[in-house]
Amino acid sequence: MPALALCGAEKTFTMHLRGGLRLPVVRGVDFTVEPGECVVLSGPSGAGKSSILKMIWGTYRCDRGAILVRDGDGTTDVATASPREILDLRRRVIASVSQFLRVVPRVPALDVVVEPLGPAASDAGRAAAQDMLRRLALPERLWGLPPATFSGGEQQRINIARGFLPERPILL
Repeated sequence: MPALALCGAEKTFTMHLRGGLRLPVVRGVDFTVEPGECVVLSGPSGAGKSSILKMIWGTYRCDRGAILVRDGDGTTDVATASPREILDLRRRVIASVSQFLRVVPRVPALDVVVEPLGPAASDAGRAAAQDMLRRLALPERLWGLPPATFSGGEQQRINIARGFLPERPILL
C-alpha cells in the first residue's frame, strides 16, 4: 500500500475580483509515493507544484479526485476528510516544511527545532533534534543563536529539522 496516492486530483480557483474567472491550476494529477521513497515535484513557476502540496497538506480543497494517505492499516482521503481528520493526520502522519522559516525572534535554533515536540520535550527529543542538526551540517556553534541571524540555507536546514520532529511517515 503506498504512503500517498493522488488519483485524478484537480483544483480550480475562482477569481472573484475578475468577474468570476475560473483558473484551473491543477488537472488530473496522478502519482503514488511508496514508503521510504523520495519524490520531487518539478516544473516551471506557476505549474501547480505548491498547489499540489497544499492539497496534500489539506490547506487547499481538491475539486475532483482523491488524495489517499496511508494511516496505519487504513487510508484517509484528504480530499473528503473533515478539518479534524486533517489536523489529526498532521499530528501523526504528515509533516510539512515551508520554504520560509517563521519563528519567534531571539529563540535559539535548537529550541526552534525542538518546539514541535511540545512543552514536555524530553532529553531524548532534544538529543534527536541535535542529531538532526548534525545530519543537516548545521554547525554546533549556531545552535544557541536565533535563526534570524542565519543565512537562507541555514534557516532552511532549521526548517527541515523541525519537519522531522516528531517523526512522521510523510514529509512534504
